[in-house]
Amino acid sequence: MDSLLELNRVNSARTIIRKKIKDTGRTGIYDLTGLCGGFEICEEHLELIETYVGPAIFSEKINNAGLIHLSGNSEIHNVVCFNRTSSAILSTIMALSKSFKKLVHYVPEKPAHPSIPRSCEIFGMEYFESDSLEEILSKIDENALTVITGATMDHKIVSGKIAEKIISYAKSKKSPVFFDDASGARLRKLYEEMPALEMGADIVVTSMDKLMEGPRAGLLGGNKNLVDMIYSEGLKFGLEAQAPIMAAVVTALESFDLNSLKNAFERAEKIDMACFEAEKLDFEKTPTGFIIKNPSEEKLIETALKLLENYGIVTITAAGMPGASKNIRIDFCSKDAERISDEYILNAILNSLK
Repeated sequence: MDSLLELNRVNSARTIIRKKIKDTGRTGIYDLTGLCGGFEICEEHLELIETYVGPAIFSEKINNAGLIHLSGNSEIHNVVCFNRTSSAILSTIMALSKSFKKLVHYVPEKPAHPSIPRSCEIFGMEYFESDSLEEILSKIDENALTVITGATMDHKIVSGKIAEKIISYAKSKKSPVFFDDASGARLRKLYEEMPALEMGADIVVTSMDKLMEGPRAGLLGGNKNLVDMIYSEGLKFGLEAQAPIMAAVVTALESFDLNSLKNAFERAEKIDMACFEAEKLDFEKTPTGFIIKNPSEEKLIETALKLLENYGIVTITAAGMPGASKNIRIDFCSKDAERISDEYILNAILNSLK
């Protein structure tokens, strides 16, 4: 979709949100994207939100809490924070493009998140992407940075066996492994699967607003030397998280509750989709909700904007950044999902599609 059309869509959604907030207040908005984020900050941290004082305090707290969250080892791993997951990815490719000529990317489901191929294009790295284990292994050598996407947008995690095979083979070829685990870091906890760093990945990044109530920030952890190198590159271009984001990340990491995630999964499993079946809608259940994907992009966007204007339901389709999938996704991990019934959501979608 044309970038200007994408911007018009985002601006339309923002205009609707402003009007609804003015008319009904925040209670009239239901962000069901699963990416609503959060800026909860402890009162004791408020006075530390300063340019230099804040990062001095929060960087240590993020490292300590981040090592626990990512199952890292304090003797060999560090954890740092970027203002976006995409910023962490950009910084990683910027740093490692100086030593490696190509990036080999395993995705459990195509296509990859655009931040990775776009970053490669910026820094002149050859880019190869595949969902075939055999193809990926055939491309890994000493000139490659190996990347594994840990989970799909629909919250399906990559097979542990496949990930371990790629990591093991990459190590034999002296190719560093970067695990893009945006939502996967939480999903692996939920499914009691081995975390990326325990599998042997050199670096892992996860999103603080995906399947947890943190700000839109990227947490990068892994080999101390690599993390320091990547963070140093990010600092040069202002890609690191600033004090307010860091303070919110500390709260999110220290207050993360796996039970909330389990409750969302149970709701997604139990929701009755008979009304969609009766209307012959093309939908698919996901571990945390469901997706509507049948109509054209234009129809999906039109429906999403109606959902927002008439029912206050925020979706990525309406308000998400350019390049995001236009399928309408409802995610019960969203904090606002607790305030809204299944019936309200289903009826709102059916009425908006008409």
